[in-house]
Amino acid sequence: MHTPLKSRSTPDVIAERRHDLDWLRVIAFGLLIVFHAAVAFVPGGIPMVINEESSPLFGPFVSFLSQFRLGLLFFVSGLGTYFALKSRDRSAFFGDRARRLLIPLVVGIFVIVPPMVFLEKRYIGAFDGSLMEFYLAIPASGIYPDGHLSWHHYWFVAYLFLHCVMAWPIFERLLYRPESRLHRWSAYLHQPYGIYWLILPLLLIELPLRPAFPGFRNLYADWASFFHWGLIFVVGFVFAQTPALLERAKDLRLMSLCIGTICSGLLFSFFWAPGDGFHPGAGEQEITVLSYVVFSFIRIANAWCWTMACLGFACRYLNVHSHALTFLNRAVYPMFCVHLTALVGLEFVVFPLDWPVAFKFLAICLGCLLICLVANEIAQRNKYVGAALGVVTPAKADR
Repeated sequence: MHTPLKSRSTPDVIAERRHDLDWLRVIAFGLLIVFHAAVAFVPGGIPMVINEESSPLFGPFVSFLSQFRLGLLFFVSGLGTYFALKSRDRSAFFGDRARRLLIPLVVGIFVIVPPMVFLEKRYIGAFDGSLMEFYLAIPASGIYPDGHLSWHHYWFVAYLFLHCVMAWPIFERLLYRPESRLHRWSAYLHQPYGIYWLILPLLLIELPLRPAFPGFRNLYADWASFFHWGLIFVVGFVFAQTPALLERAKDLRLMSLCIGTICSGLLFSFFWAPGDGFHPGAGEQEITVLSYVVFSFIRIANAWCWTMACLGFACRYLNVHSHALTFLNRAVYPMFCVHLTALVGLEFVVFPLDWPVAFKFLAICLGCLLICLVANEIAQRNKYVGAALGVVTPAKADR
């Protein structure tokens, strides 16, 4: 039986809370509101509530963020998982993960997501009944997008829980067995430019799996992304355990930014088509083995270097505590749970209005932020709502 990590001695571990990593987490999840609001102005996006008039700015913006935003979220989650394990043994850790991930997942699928899908189907004319009739039709309708049953953005919660379960043997060796082979492998990251070696294993996942599993977020057809994000999740854990790697990312932040910028430029120049995003056959060019390998390498290097750039700049400039950070760090998860339903509800109301695109975008972003803040306030004060939105111990109301 393992004792909590705080009673163990591990080499080179973080002794106190890192405010820069908290800020990175807040920013990474905060981008979801802006990103998902922008998706509604890009043809063919999901959710299916799409504004009739699009903007030429949103397509490149969505394509750019799509390359690394999810990897950044899983990396940040790996960082947070290390801190969650620092003071917990195995049973306490899995109990905490179950409460914070599985309970919100079930509530999300059956309570928070259905009204969003209902509004989607009403908007595109695929359903004309009431919300109650929609709920009753879910069991026989099938899986989204043809049917009504969906987990929408809660796929991230399901994936994260599976990553926690599958990565536990790795975490156990990293925490309790300093002589294990994993520590020798992780030593490669400590080389002068070792943090960029991660591009190679990520590429080895990408090349064989992506053609067979291009990736709709349903798990069984998404193994390329699942293992890609799983590796990044574990690497985030390793970085949190090793302050020297965080310092290395900080020192190399400008290099990461430059490489990421170059890779993004190459992707937009040779592999991007408006309305179709990035792929090796963009612009109706023939897909060859060479073009696929080159595209995959640039895409993986781009995603990883932008992740390292975000980490490096956060470590350099954001290691500052504030009351706003304390509030936002607690609010991030409840706001994640409700943000997409709030956005779709606002879009359902705003998009039929005769407003300019910029006004619509600003209105749904600010409106979503307000709804999320209200939902978080309720979650922090009510233990049942808090449990449903991932708040284990809601803060008591100020007196």
